[in-house]
Amino acid sequence: MRTTFALLCFLIGMTTLLMSQERPNIVLMLSDNIGYGDFGCYGGGIIRAAPTPHLDELADNGMRFTNFNVEAECTPSRSALMTGRYAIRSGTTRAIPIQGLPQGLAPWEVTLAELLKGEGYKTAIFGKWHLGNIEGRFPTDQGFDQWWGIPNSTGNVMWPDAVGYDPAYTKKFNILEGTAKDGIKPVQSYDMEMRPLMDATIQEKSVDYINEHKDDDEPFFLYIPWTAMHHPYVPHKDFEGRSKNGEYADMMIEHDYRVGQVMKAIRDAGIADNTLIIYASDNGPDRVLFPTVGDTGPFRGYLGDVHEGAVRTPMMMQWAGKIQPGSETNEIVAISDIYTTIANIVDATLPSDRAIDGVSQLCLLTGTCDTPPREGVIFFHEETLAAAKWRQFKFYFRGEGVQQEQRAYNDLWLPQAYNIMQDPKEYADILLQNLWLLSPALKQMVPFYVSTKRFGLVQTGDEKPSPGEIEVPFVSSSQLNKMFEQMVLKAKAGN
Repeated sequence: MRTTFALLCFLIGMTTLLMSQERPNIVLMLSDNIGYGDFGCYGGGIIRAAPTPHLDELADNGMRFTNFNVEAECTPSRSALMTGRYAIRSGTTRAIPIQGLPQGLAPWEVTLAELLKGEGYKTAIFGKWHLGNIEGRFPTDQGFDQWWGIPNSTGNVMWPDAVGYDPAYTKKFNILEGTAKDGIKPVQSYDMEMRPLMDATIQEKSVDYINEHKDDDEPFFLYIPWTAMHHPYVPHKDFEGRSKNGEYADMMIEHDYRVGQVMKAIRDAGIADNTLIIYASDNGPDRVLFPTVGDTGPFRGYLGDVHEGAVRTPMMMQWAGKIQPGSETNEIVAISDIYTTIANIVDATLPSDRAIDGVSQLCLLTGTCDTPPREGVIFFHEETLAAAKWRQFKFYFRGEGVQQEQRAYNDLWLPQAYNIMQDPKEYADILLQNLWLLSPALKQMVPFYVSTKRFGLVQTGDEKPSPGEIEVPFVSSSQLNKMFEQMVLKAKAGN
């Protein structure tokens, strides 16, 4: 009997070990408004007086993505990351600064944390959420076991010092903390005094979490949304003057160090061989403190528009034994793909009652793709379908100003098209001599339109989807509706 019991315990232990090896720990770091050209491994670094050795090391030990695409602002990018869906589906297309308005991710959404929790993961977030600032829409309401951080933007800390600021119209902003079990409560003000200490605290809490859970039988998902490099640029006192090139460069050196400390903690904990590390930026540089901004590399555009400098950002992944060190890819990857790729890795079942826009990029990570998982991606500004990418071409359905002082959209009588491989700054519109491009430009809109008819859209502040559709530029709604009706009839006939 003792032998049988011992054998049973051994088999259970081996099963647990094998399951944990198949399901890696996941550490997902998201920076705030870092440009494509800020890091050394993307052409920046030392030439901007801010070497980034730890981030460069992450690229050297894993895969560097050169065509990673996000959404136009912080909130929609984070929404797509957490749901695998374009933010327009979730009613999260803008970061709304006005307190009291209904906003944030609906509880109906199935977040990445909820998906992983269903697979036995422990979950935590330390840093910026920006997907809801009321009870019911905190991260601990949507799959995270614990949270320390801010519900809104870092830029809010500047408001009390602004000329004419009246606190009667805007409550003070707090750092919040709590657990899914005990709820969330404010722990201190988030102000200019706390600004330079934020990412040091995020680092400390993240490292403590790694050490606390390094020997657990269950894997963990640690989400680290840093506040760097969002304005205001106020480095920790240990990094003041380090670059001799101003506060932005000082803060970039600090950010690289803090990322390095998280990576060191993973190594020191002895879990590097079974941890997937993902690092990405949610947007390109903002323009608030221009000309002190991030670098967009070979591209142009700023946070808030959908030109390449705004929506093409750094991303790197490291996964020992799975991702070839020093590899890189220029295939199109969207921020929503992180959701579906992780689901594929842990063999989680995706929700079937909604549209999922992300595609799994697992074969791209492991070098086993016969064809790229994704040929294109579409971009929105609020509810406006503004642009699309297909292979090496980028299309604009609305004109947009991309200079520092330009924050406007305008109607076009014909879409614009650019070969961004030949013309990365998007100067030469080639559509008139390549009208054939209209077909692939608009073709990827059709399945998206059909899915909105089928599943509806969550309106901002609503609890669940309601019937809705979007306008596809240069194609009438009647044409699309007839096409949809024909597809429904064909599907019924097939049954």
